[in-house]
Amino acid sequence: MSTVTLNIKGKVAYLSLNRAHKYNALTQDMWHAIAQACDSLMQDRTVRVLVLKAEGQKAFCAGADIQELHEMLANPDAFSASNQIVQEAQQKLAALPFATIAQINGVCVGGGMGLAMCCDFRIAVNDATFAITPSKLGLLYSLADTKRLVDLVGLPRAKELLYLGKKINADTAHHWGLITQVVERASLSEATEALVQQILSVSGYSVSGTKRSLQYLGEMPSNDALDNEARLLRLFDDAFHGDDFKEGAAAFTQKRPARFS
Repeated sequence: MSTVTLNIKGKVAYLSLNRAHKYNALTQDMWHAIAQACDSLMQDRTVRVLVLKAEGQKAFCAGADIQELHEMLANPDAFSASNQIVQEAQQKLAALPFATIAQINGVCVGGGMGLAMCCDFRIAVNDATFAITPSKLGLLYSLADTKRLVDLVGLPRAKELLYLGKKINADTAHHWGLITQVVERASLSEATEALVQQILSVSGYSVSGTKRSLQYLGEMPSNDALDNEARLLRLFDDAFHGDDFKEGAAAFTQKRPARFS
């Protein structure tokens, strides 16, 4: 089976991560496949809902593939370049002109968090856990991901997650607004299907138009904001060549706590 599959059943598309034995960790090939699936969905006028799901019982997505991560940690330029396809895939997922649901069946960190936050709704099992950990590698969360996080949980809680790399449980994530609904594991598919049917019961034109309106309202930068964005993008890129990243990468590969100056 392919590591990423797209299946369409009537008006519902199912995009699945299929590396359960690797906690659905994302490779560059998988990010490309996600982007291509979104390109295909943009051309399909029949689809009204996308369910993003993952195989297995332990993880929705544990982030980057460890082998690729080790290789990239030794090559900051490759690490920086890999973020281009990550951001492209996430942007395409977020831009889909219909409702999207992340069905979260376990651990959700790193790229898994990025994917989930690109969806309109997030339904999680009650033993799922969530974390965002660039600070443990001396890196920054991307500007787009950071904005999505702040939009969901607010500035104070975003700081707690981003500064500390803090892991939270599903109940906390729900209370903070990071996820939409928490359910028992046995009820995950049923709860997702119930939401799908709710979406299908209302106007697809209204959902699509409202989604585009909300995206527009969230993307109206001032001139000052544009200047700040350019500076922040430079900070993001510079992080891959900084001393903290070198130490964070070394600590990760040596399986020890990082010693940042």
